[in-house]
Parts: sequence; C-alpha cells; structure tokens
Amino acid sequence: MNTGRFVGAAIAVWIIRTAMNATFYGLVVGPRFEQVAAAHPGMFRTVIPAYVIADLIFAVVFTVLFTMVAGPLGGGVRAGITLGFFVALLAPVLGGVYEYYSVTYLPTALHVGTTVYQAFAHIVQGIVAGAIYKTASPGGH
Repeated sequence: MNTGRFVGAAIAVWIIRTAMNATFYGLVVGPRFEQVAAAHPGMFRTVIPAYVIADLIFAVVFTVLFTMVAGPLGGGVRAGITLGFFVALLAPVLGGVYEYYSVTYLPTALHVGTTVYQAFAHIVQGIVAGAIYKTASPGGH
C-alpha cells in the first residue's frame, strides 16, 4: 500500500462524503426530515460533529477496502465504482429496506430518495478513491 496515496484518497473521500451528505441531508431532504421530526418529537437527533467523525471512519475503512480489492476489480476508477456500488448495496441500501419495513413515520418517497442518493454517493466516493489511489489493474504495473 502506498501510504501517501492512501492518506490522500482517504482525506478526499472524507471531504467529498461530508460535503455530499451535508448538501443532501441538510439542503435537499433536510426540510422534509424537519417536518417528520416535528410530527414525531424525540425520534431524531442531529449531532453534526458525530456525523463528520462517522464520515471520516467510513472514508478510512472504505479506502482500506479499496486498496485490498482494487486490483481484482480492475483498478482505478473502475474498481472504485464497483466497490462503491457494493458497499452502498450492503450498507445503506439494504439498511434502508430494513428501515422501510420497520418504521412507519418515514414516507416512502423519502426512503426511495435516500436510497438512490446513497447508491450514487458511494459510487462517487469510489470514483474519488480510484482516481486518487490509482491502483494498477491485474497484471499491470
């Protein structure tokens, strides 16, 4: 593993992830979540520093995974797209399915919107990791 490229990729994924989440959850669907929260007091809490730290942890773990599987997935951006899609499918997408069938206070459109956003966001984060880390494809140097 190239430490410099790893740190650069992890920091870039962290910044992109935090910016995308702040934009989507704060500006795009934030007002809708506020309406739901007002109708269900005490059901939600917003702790921005915790979200940013969680994004950092995700970025580091995602970049570690990227360094481990990038070669077999084709290297570079291609590997980042694939890993991003798989990670999104395993975590927020399937988690959203469980949430949809577990709670009734979140509207379907909000579930669908966040699921689509999460898949897109993880693919973008994979693109960033792949573009910065630039792991060679199998057999390449």
